[in-house]
Amino acid sequence: MAFWRGGSLFSSTTSSTTPSSNTIGQETVERLCDRLQLATRIEDRRDAVRALKALSKKCKLEVGTQSMTLLANILQGDRTDLDLIQLALETLANVVTYEVGNEEEQANLPQDITVQFTELYAKNKEYVHAALELIEEIDFNVRRAAIRFLTALLTNCTKVLQEIILESGPMGVSKLVDLLQDEREVIRNDALLLLQILTQSNANIQKIVAFENGFERLFEILVSEGGSDGVVTVEDCLSVLLNLLKNNPSNQSYFREGSYIRRLVDFFELSSIGEKRWSAQKVTNVHLLLQVIRILVSPTNSHQNIVACQRTVSQCGLLHRLCVMLTLTTIPADVLAETINTIGDVVRGHTENQQFLGSVMNTTGEVQQPVLFNLLYTMVAGEKQSFPLRISILYCLQCYLYKNDVGKSLIVQTLLPQTENAANQYTLGHLLIIGYLSKDIIASWCSGIALAHLIADSQQYKEAILKVVLAVDQAQTGAKTLMEISTDLLQNPSSSFHTRIAVLIFLCTWLANCSSAVQTFLSIQNSISYLISQICAQSIADDKEILIQSLCSFALGLCLVFNNNQIPSYSTESLERIINKRIGIDLFQEKLEILSKSEYYAKALQKPQLKLSKSNDMILDYEFARLYKTLESSIARMLIRNNINPTEKSLIDPMSTNLYEQQTSTMMTHYNDLIRQQDQQLNAYKHQEKQFNHELDTYKMKVMDLEQKLQEIKDQYALLRISSKQGPDAHNELRAICEQQRVELEYLRNVMTQQQYSTMTQPVENGVEQLNLNNHENHNIHNDGRVQVGERAALTARITELQEKINTFDEKYAAQNDEIARLQLENGVLQEKITNEKRKVSILENLESQMQGSLDEKTRLDNEYQKLNNIYQQTLTEQNDLLVLCSTYEDQLTTCRNIIQSTGLPVPNFLLELDNNE
Repeated sequence: MAFWRGGSLFSSTTSSTTPSSNTIGQETVERLCDRLQLATRIEDRRDAVRALKALSKKCKLEVGTQSMTLLANILQGDRTDLDLIQLALETLANVVTYEVGNEEEQANLPQDITVQFTELYAKNKEYVHAALELIEEIDFNVRRAAIRFLTALLTNCTKVLQEIILESGPMGVSKLVDLLQDEREVIRNDALLLLQILTQSNANIQKIVAFENGFERLFEILVSEGGSDGVVTVEDCLSVLLNLLKNNPSNQSYFREGSYIRRLVDFFELSSIGEKRWSAQKVTNVHLLLQVIRILVSPTNSHQNIVACQRTVSQCGLLHRLCVMLTLTTIPADVLAETINTIGDVVRGHTENQQFLGSVMNTTGEVQQPVLFNLLYTMVAGEKQSFPLRISILYCLQCYLYKNDVGKSLIVQTLLPQTENAANQYTLGHLLIIGYLSKDIIASWCSGIALAHLIADSQQYKEAILKVVLAVDQAQTGAKTLMEISTDLLQNPSSSFHTRIAVLIFLCTWLANCSSAVQTFLSIQNSISYLISQICAQSIADDKEILIQSLCSFALGLCLVFNNNQIPSYSTESLERIINKRIGIDLFQEKLEILSKSEYYAKALQKPQLKLSKSNDMILDYEFARLYKTLESSIARMLIRNNINPTEKSLIDPMSTNLYEQQTSTMMTHYNDLIRQQDQQLNAYKHQEKQFNHELDTYKMKVMDLEQKLQEIKDQYALLRISSKQGPDAHNELRAICEQQRVELEYLRNVMTQQQYSTMTQPVENGVEQLNLNNHENHNIHNDGRVQVGERAALTARITELQEKINTFDEKYAAQNDEIARLQLENGVLQEKITNEKRKVSILENLESQMQGSLDEKTRLDNEYQKLNNIYQQTLTEQNDLLVLCSTYEDQLTTCRNIIQSTGLPVPNFLLELDNNE
């Protein structure tokens, strides 16, 4: 008890209360702890814990330091007294939580006091396991108290508690998932809050929750609570769902394969989404639903998962529902922006979805127009619209153009010279140009970025828009090309910073990998002079203007790399001399590298999705950052190589060239082999798929043939029974029918013998043989007595018997089919359980490998620490030796000064300054 009562672990606490009140509280808690520890009657123990609970907020520090072990032992001890356990859990929960603004809380405690108590409690893992086991208690109060206590522990030390819960095995997490099935809503809702914290940033726990039917449980709650129109419980469910899917490819595949994407469609019903008034909770719920879709098709996922989810979203009609939302006028602006972002992620790089989006028409207005046209008009001319909405439209347009040659071609065609009638019609291309030339910085920047995406990675479109000619004024007395107008915008002093940024990004994208564009740019007067003047500008304190310098350096470097030398005054050699004389290689490289060191560049390069909160963040986008990262090193390498003197070049070039060519050849060979192997595997898979499909079709045809034959047999026997009642004149027809039956049944027997499924074949063969035997017997009966009435009666009875046997066979056949279906269902359930167990084993193996990796890493770090310590000791020894040497040298200088003074010669100044320095 002395260890807990000393309070040394929390000695940093400075209490504002008087020493006497502290002493009284500490003594009271101490007496209660002694009473709890020494009491034998259960009522006394219960009263002691109840008193500790009452003091657990006003005297949090004393209760936590002195009673935590005793309360934890209660959780591990006898489980018969549920009231005592409930009080212990509630007391511990009060100790590890702090309610801001609650007057009952003890004042002037450290901010991390609850974290310290949680770490102290979690040092003994058995204490956490005991609290986890109490969740299985059926009693409402105990279960709820245990959930809230675990939630508080997870809130304070999430990673530590996650590891401890994982160590308890998959069943520990399974217990928490089972709480979602509790019929008591309070327990279920508290369990949602617990899972929301438990599933954060832990892939292993996320997988276990998913494989324990976590998705199914969450969807059951979502449906029961009303979907998007539900209360805060829906928000909690969707938050857990987001945690399970975020950065977890396994769970994303499981979610898709379990047809859960199709179930999201029900939450976007037009009757609900089309309501005029949206509550704040509904806005939050729809936001989270859209984020679930975006996580599934996020560009940062694996390509296989992205394509599969995009296809499923389109096939189940979810993409159509989202596009319908674009035409509704009752959707709140922030929800509409997130919907547009979601549509962008769904169509990005998927040809069919891009074509679908391009074909969607807005029929709500007087004139039907494509939805893309309406969106682009809002981005360009919607100055009164919210900034997030306009940026979301830009991102959706980027996704629509990504790897969409058909969509790019249609827009580029609208920019080229056309007939007078076509020129008078507004198109997507016209809107982009209007926004590009707009004084509105948002419209200008967004349109410039969109034009850059329009021509990105396509030399064909870069050369095509060289022919774009625009009127300079309304009178159309003069015209300029799009590149000339871009350089004018760049050089115009009234152009805003964001406009110049957009123009430079557009020009750099245009110049990259397109020698024709470079030639056209070089032929424009003052284009190179402007770039050089910007690069050489001095005394620029604004960080954004420095980015302009870096972009100008990049544009000039692209003119150097992709120059076709068609303009003599600006050939590659001429540009190198200009850079060397007027700028300097070192200064040029310094300006070029500024962009790579910018926080805007690092942020843009993280992922394709635009995350801009305000207009000042409109600097770079992902595609341009990727382009700069690819070509920046090529520009620097070209300048360095061409400016080495001949002697050094003769020594360096052969070695570096051979090494580079060797590495390139090795990499190309490796990639070619890899691609060849993948092609072979793909062809093999396709061949297997064709074989499986062919076998499936064959079996289906055989089953249909068998069913048809059986029906024919029944029909023939019905005719046989009718004909047997027609008298002696029908005997010849009866004989012909029996003969035909015999041939047909013989053929049926041969067909059914070839089937591989014995459960279906055996009953049918027995029936066929029986029917064949009956036919022979019928034939013999008719041959022996042709006109006798008794024989006809016997024949009729025989036919009736055969019909009963056929009916019996049909019943047995149906019973066998039911049995087969039941066995297949049981087999599926068992296979699913086996798969789950294998996944659990795989998770445990991964955990073991991670632990082994951590131990290896610790060993490596210990070795490195030992090496660094040895180096430090050696350096310290050398430093001491150096100090001794300096002292000896100083004594020698003093002696020399004294000798010079004794001889009467002038003393040097540095010798006279020795005393001053000392």
